[in-house]
Amino acid sequence: MIDEMTYEEYVRAHSLPPLVSVKKACEIASVGHTKFYELVKQGVFTLIPNGSRRNIPATQLYQHHCTLIAKAKASRVA
Repeated sequence: MIDEMTYEEYVRAHSLPPLVSVKKACEIASVGHTKFYELVKQGVFTLIPNGSRRNIPATQLYQHHCTLIAKAKASRVA
């Protein structure tokens, strides 16, 4: 099941490099740019400067995924 993916499986499934572009991160997280930058403000994602571009660590995408799955499971139980 997708909610039981390890970090390595998640990276392989999405073909992720260690640092992910904002555009790719939005696609994977299924959010638009506005929501993405709201999540940055909330501390969910950290922007890493890379020349003129900004990237986020793939680990943070995985953590966000795990958080969403946990919240969904918790709401089913409640």
